Amino acid sequence: MAKQTFTTGQVLTAAQMTSLQQTAMGGGSATAKTASYTLVAADAGATVIMNSASATTITVNTSLFSAGDTVFIQNIGAGVSTITAGTATVNTASSLALAQYESGTLYFTAAGASIFSKADGAGAAAGGMTLLQSLTLSGSSTTSTTLSGSYKMLRCIYYEVLGTDAYNAMTIGLRVNSDSSNIYATVGVDTYGTAGFFTAYNTAQIELNTIAYASNTKESSGIIEIPNYANGSSDAKTVTFAFAKQDDRIGNGSGRITLTNAITTLTFRHIQSGGSFTAGTVDIYGVN
Repeated sequence: MAKQTFTTGQVLTAAQMTSLQQTAMGGGSATAKTASYTLVAADAGATVIMNSASATTITVNTSLFSAGDTVFIQNIGAGVSTITAGTATVNTASSLALAQYESGTLYFTAAGASIFSKADGAGAAAGGMTLLQSLTLSGSSTTSTTLSGSYKMLRCIYYEVLGTDAYNAMTIGLRVNSDSSNIYATVGVDTYGTAGFFTAYNTAQIELNTIAYASNTKESSGIIEIPNYANGSSDAKTVTFAFAKQDDRIGNGSGRITLTNAITTLTFRHIQSGGSFTAGTVDIYGVN
């Protein structure tokens, strides 16, 4: 039941009593949202349910709630829903991103300050994988939406990737958090008849499938893993990868990202001059 002001002698209706009982038992009226949503005063004491296949945000503004008010938030959609501070302050000891079937409670300590307590979600069991997003590659680059920080590792599986450019070659680049500074390094081995090492230090992306030919008839596929991606205090993130091409080229390698923030987005880039993806899919999984 949304927060109300009662008066002396007021007689509650059966519907109001039922709603009060539901709220007291930890529920509250359910308001289904299928797009990004900004909380309103009537959400105090209620449940806000997010149900969207795409990423959404829940914005928290000041002067709507009083100290002691709570809002319960449940995400049942496939898209990640992220609690976002608008004009209010939102503090948390965990992640503000809710993956599918995750939930949490906003508790207001003042009109403009709140604490978000994330509940134990229905995430993947130990060793299990949960599909977070599926991207269709197009143009010069494709970026994921905000990724849940609830997992131990990201695993990206890409397949049927095609691209064109002036040299009939394709190098796939990986950036995190849209950071284009020279924080990346890559080393690996690539074979096309004979083996050859490739290195790229202090570059603007991790470089995958380096100098791998990829015309519209030569598909590329591979796997990328990033452990400890949600750690916001480590001095570097590691990346391992392997790839194969229809022209018998195979390879594998590893990379380093000098980043102390948690990884929240991934950008897949066609980094050859004038290059563009014409097809391809990247499935991004969270792994526990």
